[in-house]
Amino acid sequence: MGLSSAAWMTLLIPTILGIAVMIVYGFWDKITGKEYLVTDEILGYDEGLEE
Repeated sequence: MGLSSAAWMTLLIPTILGIAVMIVYGFWDKITGKEYLVTDEILGYDEGLEE
């Protein structure tokens, strides 16, 4: 009573893509070489926005 190959792909492909997106999101600062600027009012890369 196992799953068909199509059922396995339906489960595995979104799972693998989700994990890949989480890894890329976690290392995005290192990938782009930019440090993310976070303050109470500002959320972005542009340091010129900080007052």
